[in-house]
Amino acid sequence: MGEVKFVDTTIRDGNQSLWGATGLTAGMILSIGRVMDRVGFKAIDLTASTHMGVAVRYHKENPWEIMRLAARRIRKTPLAFGTTGRRFIGFKRVPDAVMALVLQRVALNGLRRVWILDAAHDVAQIVKVAGLAKAAGIEEVVAVLCFTISPVHSDEYYAAKAAAIARCPDVDTLCLEDQGGLLTPSRVTGLISALRAACGGKTLEIHFHCNTGLAAVCYLEAVRLGVDVVHTTVPPLAYGTSLPSVFNIAGNLPHLSRGSRLGEEALRFVPAWLTGREGYHANLDHEALEAVAAHFQAVAVREGRPVGRPVEHDAYYYVHQVPGGMMTTLKRQLAEMKMENRFGEVLREVVRVRRELGYPVMATPFSQFVGTQAAMNVIHGERYQVIPTGVIEYAAGWFGPPPVPIDPDVMGR
Repeated sequence: MGEVKFVDTTIRDGNQSLWGATGLTAGMILSIGRVMDRVGFKAIDLTASTHMGVAVRYHKENPWEIMRLAARRIRKTPLAFGTTGRRFIGFKRVPDAVMALVLQRVALNGLRRVWILDAAHDVAQIVKVAGLAKAAGIEEVVAVLCFTISPVHSDEYYAAKAAAIARCPDVDTLCLEDQGGLLTPSRVTGLISALRAACGGKTLEIHFHCNTGLAAVCYLEAVRLGVDVVHTTVPPLAYGTSLPSVFNIAGNLPHLSRGSRLGEEALRFVPAWLTGREGYHANLDHEALEAVAAHFQAVAVREGRPVGRPVEHDAYYYVHQVPGGMMTTLKRQLAEMKMENRFGEVLREVVRVRRELGYPVMATPFSQFVGTQAAMNVIHGERYQVIPTGVIEYAAGWFGPPPVPIDPDVMGR
Protein backbone atom coordinates (compact mmCIF):
# COMPACT_ATOMS: atom_id res chain seq x y z
CA MET A 1 0.00 0.00 0.00
CA GLY A 2 1.16 3.55 -0.70
CA GLU A 3 1.93 5.59 2.41
CA VAL A 4 0.51 9.09 2.70
CA LYS A 5 2.29 11.36 5.17
CA PHE A 6 0.63 14.01 7.30
CA VAL A 7 1.69 17.51 8.35
CA ASP A 8 -0.21 18.66 11.44
CA THR A 9 -1.56 22.23 11.43
CA THR A 10 -3.62 22.16 14.64
CA ILE A 11 -1.50 24.55 16.70
CA ARG A 12 -1.06 27.19 14.04
CA ASP A 13 -3.69 27.17 11.28
CA GLY A 14 -6.40 25.34 13.20
CA ASN A 15 -6.01 27.82 16.04
CA GLN A 16 -5.90 30.76 13.62
CA SER A 17 -8.88 29.66 11.54
CA LEU A 18 -11.29 28.72 14.33
CA TRP A 19 -10.01 30.52 17.43
CA GLY A 20 -8.71 33.75 15.91
CA ALA A 21 -5.09 32.72 16.62
CA THR A 22 -5.67 33.60 20.29
CA GLY A 23 -6.96 30.27 21.58
CA LEU A 24 -3.78 28.45 22.59
CA THR A 25 -1.33 29.50 25.27
CA ALA A 26 2.16 28.10 25.67
CA GLY A 27 1.00 25.76 28.42
CA MET A 28 -1.77 24.31 26.27
CA ILE A 29 0.75 23.53 23.53
CA LEU A 30 3.67 22.32 25.63
CA SER A 31 1.61 20.01 27.83
CA ILE A 32 0.66 17.86 24.83
CA GLY A 33 3.95 18.22 22.93
CA ARG A 34 5.48 14.85 23.78
CA VAL A 35 2.30 13.03 22.82
CA MET A 36 2.11 14.87 19.48
CA ASP A 37 5.70 13.79 18.84
CA ARG A 38 4.60 10.14 19.06
CA VAL A 39 1.85 10.40 16.46
CA GLY A 40 4.13 10.08 13.43
CA PHE A 41 3.52 13.35 11.61
CA LYS A 42 5.98 14.35 8.90
CA ALA A 43 6.07 17.80 10.54
CA ILE A 44 4.14 19.94 13.01
CA ASP A 45 3.29 23.49 11.96
CA LEU A 46 4.13 25.39 15.15
CA THR A 47 4.10 29.11 14.53
CA ALA A 48 4.36 32.09 12.20
CA SER A 49 4.98 35.77 12.73
CA THR A 50 1.26 36.42 13.32
CA HIS A 51 1.21 33.90 16.17
CA MET A 52 4.37 35.35 17.65
CA GLY A 53 2.67 38.74 17.81
CA VAL A 54 -0.44 37.21 19.37
CA ALA A 55 1.66 35.47 22.02
CA VAL A 56 3.01 38.83 23.13
CA ARG A 57 -0.13 40.97 22.83
CA TYR A 58 -2.78 38.56 24.12
CA HIS A 59 -0.92 36.14 26.38
CA LYS A 60 2.12 38.16 27.50
CA GLU A 61 4.33 35.24 26.52
CA ASN A 62 7.76 35.07 24.89
CA PRO A 63 7.31 33.43 21.46
CA TRP A 64 10.99 32.53 21.24
CA GLU A 65 10.73 30.71 24.55
CA ILE A 66 7.72 28.81 23.19
CA MET A 67 9.88 27.64 20.28
CA ARG A 68 12.70 26.55 22.59
CA LEU A 69 10.44 24.67 24.97
CA ALA A 70 8.45 23.05 22.17
CA ALA A 71 11.64 21.84 20.48
CA ARG A 72 12.77 20.24 23.75
CA ARG A 73 9.54 18.28 23.99
CA ILE A 74 9.05 17.52 20.30
CA ARG A 75 12.40 16.08 19.25
CA LYS A 76 11.55 13.54 16.56
CA THR A 77 9.02 15.51 14.50
CA PRO A 78 10.32 18.63 12.72
CA LEU A 79 8.65 21.83 13.90
CA ALA A 80 7.79 24.44 11.26
CA PHE A 81 7.81 28.23 11.07
CA GLY A 82 5.93 30.15 8.39
CA THR A 83 6.91 33.44 6.80
CA THR A 84 6.05 35.59 3.81
CA GLY A 85 9.74 36.45 3.61
CA ARG A 86 8.95 40.14 3.42
CA ARG A 87 7.68 41.04 6.90
CA PHE A 88 7.96 39.99 10.52
CA ILE A 89 5.11 40.20 13.08
CA GLY A 90 3.69 43.44 11.65
CA PHE A 91 2.69 44.17 8.07
CA LYS A 92 5.65 46.46 7.41
CA ARG A 93 8.20 45.33 4.84
CA VAL A 94 11.46 44.52 6.61
CA PRO A 95 15.04 44.49 5.25
CA ASP A 96 16.59 41.21 4.15
CA ALA A 97 19.01 41.46 7.07
CA VAL A 98 16.08 41.30 9.48
CA MET A 99 14.64 38.23 7.75
CA ALA A 100 18.05 36.57 7.84
CA LEU A 101 18.29 37.22 11.58
CA VAL A 102 14.75 35.92 12.18
CA LEU A 103 15.50 32.70 10.30
CA GLN A 104 18.79 32.26 12.18
CA ARG A 105 17.00 32.58 15.51
CA VAL A 106 14.24 30.22 14.38
CA ALA A 107 16.85 27.57 13.54
CA LEU A 108 18.84 28.16 16.73
CA ASN A 109 15.67 27.75 18.78
CA GLY A 110 15.16 24.27 17.38
CA LEU A 111 12.82 24.58 14.39
CA ARG A 112 13.88 22.59 11.35
CA ARG A 113 11.33 23.41 8.68
CA VAL A 114 10.31 26.76 7.14
CA TRP A 115 7.52 27.41 4.69
CA ILE A 116 7.60 30.54 2.53
CA LEU A 117 4.26 31.98 1.50
CA ASP A 118 4.79 34.88 -0.90
CA ALA A 119 1.27 35.54 -2.15
CA ALA A 120 2.62 37.59 -5.07
CA HIS A 121 4.37 34.42 -6.29
CA ASP A 122 7.51 36.50 -6.81
CA VAL A 123 9.96 33.76 -7.78
CA ALA A 124 13.08 35.86 -7.19
CA GLN A 125 11.88 36.74 -3.69
CA ILE A 126 11.06 33.12 -2.83
CA VAL A 127 14.46 31.96 -4.07
CA LYS A 128 16.20 34.65 -2.01
CA VAL A 129 14.38 33.75 1.21
CA ALA A 130 14.97 30.03 0.59
CA GLY A 131 18.68 30.80 0.44
CA LEU A 132 18.50 32.75 3.70
CA ALA A 133 16.71 29.82 5.36
CA LYS A 134 19.27 27.27 4.23
CA ALA A 135 22.12 29.54 5.30
CA ALA A 136 20.49 29.75 8.74
CA GLY A 137 20.53 25.96 9.07
CA ILE A 138 16.93 25.10 8.20
CA GLU A 139 16.67 21.49 7.03
CA GLU A 140 13.53 21.66 4.86
CA VAL A 141 12.38 24.72 2.92
CA VAL A 142 8.84 24.63 1.56
CA ALA A 143 7.68 27.08 -1.12
CA VAL A 144 3.92 27.69 -1.05
CA LEU A 145 1.75 28.42 -4.07
CA CYS A 146 -1.53 30.09 -3.09
CA PHE A 147 -4.58 29.08 -5.08
CA THR A 148 -7.08 31.69 -6.13
CA ILE A 149 -9.64 32.28 -8.85
CA SER A 150 -9.15 35.24 -11.15
CA PRO A 151 -8.80 35.97 -14.86
CA VAL A 152 -5.03 35.36 -14.65
CA HIS A 153 -4.57 32.46 -12.19
CA SER A 154 -4.83 29.51 -14.59
CA ASP A 155 -3.32 26.02 -14.32
CA GLU A 156 -0.65 27.21 -16.75
CA TYR A 157 0.16 30.16 -14.48
CA TYR A 158 0.70 27.88 -11.49
CA ALA A 159 2.69 25.31 -13.46
CA ALA A 160 5.05 28.01 -14.73
CA LYS A 161 5.58 29.36 -11.21
CA ALA A 162 6.14 25.85 -9.83
CA ALA A 163 8.70 25.01 -12.50
CA ALA A 164 10.65 28.21 -11.85
CA ILE A 165 10.63 27.69 -8.07
CA ALA A 166 11.54 24.00 -8.35
CA ARG A 167 14.74 24.90 -10.16
CA CYS A 168 16.02 26.53 -6.97
CA PRO A 169 18.32 24.07 -5.15
CA ASP A 170 17.44 25.62 -1.78
CA VAL A 171 13.75 24.72 -2.16
CA ASP A 172 13.13 21.15 -1.01
CA THR A 173 9.34 20.94 -1.24
CA LEU A 174 6.45 22.74 -2.91
CA CYS A 175 3.00 23.10 -1.38
CA LEU A 176 -0.31 24.08 -2.95
CA GLU A 177 -2.38 26.04 -0.44
CA ASP A 178 -6.08 26.73 -0.92
CA GLN A 179 -6.64 29.17 1.91
CA GLY A 180 -10.12 30.07 0.69
CA GLY A 181 -11.38 26.51 0.20
CA LEU A 182 -12.05 27.30 -3.46
CA LEU A 183 -10.83 24.14 -5.16
CA THR A 184 -13.25 21.61 -6.60
CA PRO A 185 -12.41 18.00 -7.47
CA SER A 186 -12.57 18.79 -11.18
CA ARG A 187 -10.13 21.70 -10.84
CA VAL A 188 -7.84 19.57 -8.66
CA THR A 189 -7.54 17.00 -11.44
CA GLY A 190 -6.02 19.44 -13.91
CA LEU A 191 -4.08 21.58 -11.46
CA ILE A 192 -2.40 18.79 -9.50
CA SER A 193 -1.42 17.01 -12.71
CA ALA A 194 0.12 20.23 -14.04
CA LEU A 195 1.98 20.95 -10.80
CA ARG A 196 3.39 17.45 -10.40
CA ALA A 197 4.71 17.60 -13.94
CA ALA A 198 6.30 20.97 -13.21
CA CYS A 199 7.90 20.15 -9.84
CA GLY A 200 10.90 18.37 -11.27
CA GLY A 201 10.53 15.39 -8.95
CA LYS A 202 10.32 17.46 -5.78
CA THR A 203 7.65 16.65 -3.20
CA LEU A 204 4.29 18.40 -3.62
CA GLU A 205 2.22 18.86 -0.45
CA ILE A 206 -1.36 20.13 -0.21
CA HIS A 207 -2.98 22.43 2.34
CA PHE A 208 -6.70 23.04 1.65
CA HIS A 209 -9.25 24.74 3.88
CA CYS A 210 -12.82 23.51 4.37
CA ASN A 211 -14.70 26.78 3.75
CA THR A 212 -16.87 25.31 1.00
CA GLY A 213 -17.07 21.77 2.35
CA LEU A 214 -15.04 20.24 -0.50
CA ALA A 215 -11.52 20.04 0.95
CA ALA A 216 -11.67 16.39 2.05
CA VAL A 217 -12.84 15.06 -1.31
CA CYS A 218 -10.26 17.29 -3.03
CA TYR A 219 -7.58 15.71 -0.83
CA LEU A 220 -8.61 12.22 -1.89
CA GLU A 221 -8.56 13.20 -5.54
CA ALA A 222 -5.08 14.70 -5.12
CA VAL A 223 -3.84 11.51 -3.46
CA ARG A 224 -5.12 9.48 -6.41
CA LEU A 225 -3.12 11.78 -8.67
CA GLY A 226 0.12 11.14 -6.78
CA VAL A 227 0.23 13.60 -3.88
CA ASP A 228 1.57 11.77 -0.81
CA VAL A 229 1.85 14.55 1.81
CA VAL A 230 -1.31 16.23 3.10
CA HIS A 231 -1.89 18.88 5.77
CA THR A 232 -4.62 18.12 8.29
CA THR A 233 -5.83 19.20 11.71
CA VAL A 234 -6.88 17.36 14.86
CA PRO A 235 -10.47 17.94 16.04
CA PRO A 236 -11.88 20.10 17.55
CA LEU A 237 -9.73 22.43 15.44
CA ALA A 238 -10.64 20.75 12.15
CA TYR A 239 -13.42 21.63 9.69
CA GLY A 240 -15.28 24.93 9.63
CA THR A 241 -12.85 27.34 7.97
CA SER A 242 -9.93 25.20 9.12
CA LEU A 243 -8.45 22.12 7.42
CA PRO A 244 -9.82 18.55 7.12
CA SER A 245 -9.66 16.21 10.09
CA VAL A 246 -6.70 13.85 10.20
CA PHE A 247 -9.11 11.09 11.29
CA ASN A 248 -11.31 11.57 8.22
CA ILE A 249 -8.51 11.60 5.67
CA ALA A 250 -6.55 8.76 7.27
CA GLY A 251 -9.71 6.69 7.58
CA ASN A 252 -10.57 7.06 3.91
CA LEU A 253 -7.14 6.18 2.51
CA PRO A 254 -7.37 2.36 2.69
CA HIS A 255 -10.61 2.41 0.72
CA LEU A 256 -9.28 4.26 -2.32
CA SER A 257 -8.40 2.56 -5.56
CA ARG A 258 -5.09 3.50 -7.14
CA GLY A 259 -6.50 3.00 -10.62
CA SER A 260 -6.85 6.68 -11.43
CA ARG A 261 -3.07 7.12 -11.58
CA LEU A 262 -3.21 4.90 -14.63
CA GLY A 263 -5.95 7.00 -16.17
CA GLU A 264 -8.65 4.42 -15.54
CA GLU A 265 -11.49 6.84 -14.96
CA ALA A 266 -14.05 4.11 -14.36
CA LEU A 267 -12.09 2.90 -11.32
CA ARG A 268 -11.57 6.29 -9.73
CA PHE A 269 -14.40 6.09 -7.23
CA VAL A 270 -14.48 2.31 -6.82
CA PRO A 271 -13.26 1.09 -3.40
CA ALA A 272 -9.93 -0.73 -3.37
CA TRP A 273 -11.45 -3.94 -2.02
CA LEU A 274 -13.65 -4.23 -5.14
CA THR A 275 -10.84 -3.68 -7.63
CA GLY A 276 -8.22 -5.80 -5.91
CA ARG A 277 -5.76 -2.94 -6.21
CA GLU A 278 -3.73 -1.54 -3.36
CA GLY A 279 -5.06 1.50 -1.59
CA TYR A 280 -3.18 3.84 0.70
CA HIS A 281 -2.39 4.03 4.38
CA ALA A 282 -1.32 6.46 7.08
CA ASN A 283 1.44 5.30 9.41
CA LEU A 284 0.14 7.12 12.50
CA ASP A 285 -0.10 6.16 16.17
CA HIS A 286 -3.87 6.35 16.63
CA GLU A 287 -3.72 6.00 20.41
CA ALA A 288 -1.49 9.08 20.62
CA LEU A 289 -3.69 10.85 18.08
CA GLU A 290 -6.80 10.21 20.16
CA ALA A 291 -5.00 11.62 23.20
CA VAL A 292 -4.13 14.78 21.27
CA ALA A 293 -7.75 15.19 20.20
CA ALA A 294 -8.96 14.69 23.78
CA HIS A 295 -6.50 17.33 25.00
CA PHE A 296 -7.67 20.02 22.58
CA GLN A 297 -11.30 19.07 23.15
CA ALA A 298 -10.77 19.66 26.86
CA VAL A 299 -9.23 23.05 26.08
CA ALA A 300 -12.24 23.98 23.95
CA VAL A 301 -14.68 23.05 26.72
CA ARG A 302 -12.69 24.73 29.48
CA GLU A 303 -12.13 27.96 27.55
CA GLY A 304 -15.53 28.11 25.88
CA ARG A 305 -14.04 27.90 22.39
CA PRO A 306 -16.03 26.81 19.32
CA VAL A 307 -15.66 23.29 17.98
CA GLY A 308 -15.08 22.90 14.25
CA ARG A 309 -17.92 21.27 12.33
CA PRO A 310 -18.24 20.18 8.70
CA VAL A 311 -19.81 23.00 6.71
CA GLU A 312 -22.42 22.99 4.00
CA HIS A 313 -21.30 24.06 0.55
CA ASP A 314 -21.43 27.84 0.16
CA ALA A 315 -21.02 29.13 -3.39
CA TYR A 316 -20.57 32.69 -2.12
CA TYR A 317 -17.03 31.83 -1.07
CA TYR A 318 -16.14 31.67 -4.75
CA VAL A 319 -17.16 35.32 -5.00
CA HIS A 320 -15.48 36.95 -1.98
CA GLN A 321 -12.66 34.36 -1.48
CA VAL A 322 -11.94 35.49 2.10
CA PRO A 323 -9.79 32.78 3.78
CA GLY A 324 -10.73 31.19 7.08
CA GLY A 325 -8.27 33.04 9.28
CA MET A 326 -9.20 36.41 7.80
CA MET A 327 -12.92 35.62 8.05
CA THR A 328 -12.52 35.06 11.79
CA THR A 329 -10.43 38.21 12.17
CA LEU A 330 -12.95 40.38 10.31
CA LYS A 331 -15.79 39.13 12.47
CA ARG A 332 -13.78 39.78 15.63
CA GLN A 333 -12.82 43.30 14.54
CA LEU A 334 -16.41 44.22 13.66
CA ALA A 335 -17.64 42.75 16.96
CA GLU A 336 -15.14 44.89 18.87
CA MET A 337 -16.69 47.96 17.21
CA LYS A 338 -20.27 46.71 17.78
CA MET A 339 -20.77 46.47 14.00
CA GLU A 340 -21.35 42.73 13.53
CA ASN A 341 -24.51 43.47 11.54
CA ARG A 342 -22.45 44.99 8.72
CA PHE A 343 -20.41 41.87 8.00
CA GLY A 344 -22.36 41.17 4.80
CA GLU A 345 -21.62 44.68 3.53
CA VAL A 346 -17.93 44.17 4.18
CA LEU A 347 -17.88 40.91 2.20
CA ARG A 348 -19.56 42.61 -0.76
CA GLU A 349 -17.03 45.42 -0.55
CA VAL A 350 -14.19 42.87 -0.44
CA VAL A 351 -15.17 41.67 -3.92
CA ARG A 352 -15.02 45.20 -5.32
CA VAL A 353 -11.79 46.18 -3.57
CA ARG A 354 -9.99 43.03 -4.71
CA ARG A 355 -10.91 43.70 -8.33
CA GLU A 356 -9.75 47.32 -8.04
CA LEU A 357 -6.44 46.28 -6.47
CA GLY A 358 -5.57 43.95 -9.36
CA TYR A 359 -6.86 40.57 -8.12
CA PRO A 360 -4.27 39.85 -5.42
CA VAL A 361 -4.28 36.34 -3.99
CA MET A 362 -6.46 36.32 -0.88
CA ALA A 363 -3.70 35.18 1.45
CA THR A 364 -1.51 36.93 4.02
CA PRO A 365 -0.81 39.83 3.79
CA PHE A 366 -3.02 40.65 0.80
CA SER A 367 -6.22 39.27 2.33
CA GLN A 368 -5.61 41.56 5.30
CA PHE A 369 -5.03 44.55 3.02
CA VAL A 370 -8.19 43.88 1.01
CA GLY A 371 -10.29 43.01 4.05
CA THR A 372 -9.14 46.02 6.06
CA GLN A 373 -9.71 48.41 3.15
CA ALA A 374 -13.18 46.96 2.59
CA ALA A 375 -14.01 47.35 6.28
CA MET A 376 -12.75 50.95 6.27
CA ASN A 377 -14.87 51.75 3.23
CA VAL A 378 -17.99 50.42 4.96
CA ILE A 379 -17.27 51.92 8.37
CA HIS A 380 -16.45 55.42 7.10
CA GLY A 381 -19.16 55.55 4.46
CA GLU A 382 -16.89 56.99 1.75
CA ARG A 383 -14.79 54.59 -0.26
CA TYR A 384 -11.03 55.06 0.15
CA GLN A 385 -11.51 58.00 2.49
CA VAL A 386 -9.10 56.15 4.77
CA ILE A 387 -6.38 54.03 3.15
CA PRO A 388 -4.29 51.82 5.46
CA THR A 389 -0.53 51.99 5.15
CA GLY A 390 -0.37 48.38 3.98
CA VAL A 391 -2.59 49.12 0.98
CA ILE A 392 -0.41 52.10 0.05
CA GLU A 393 2.73 49.96 0.28
CA TYR A 394 1.08 47.22 -1.80
CA ALA A 395 0.17 49.77 -4.48
CA ALA A 396 3.77 51.01 -4.42
CA GLY A 397 5.03 47.49 -5.17
CA TRP A 398 6.61 46.80 -1.80
CA PHE A 399 5.08 43.31 -1.73
CA GLY A 400 5.66 42.43 -5.36
CA PRO A 401 3.75 43.35 -8.51
CA PRO A 402 -0.05 42.89 -8.61
CA PRO A 403 -1.32 40.21 -11.01
CA VAL A 404 -2.94 42.92 -13.15
CA PRO A 405 -2.62 46.73 -12.97
CA ILE A 406 -4.47 48.49 -10.15
CA ASP A 407 -7.54 50.52 -11.11
CA PRO A 408 -6.32 54.01 -12.14
CA ASP A 409 -8.99 55.78 -10.08
CA VAL A 410 -7.89 53.92 -6.96
CA MET A 411 -4.23 54.67 -7.68
CA GLY A 412 -5.21 58.32 -7.93
CA ARG A 413 -6.48 58.29 -4.34
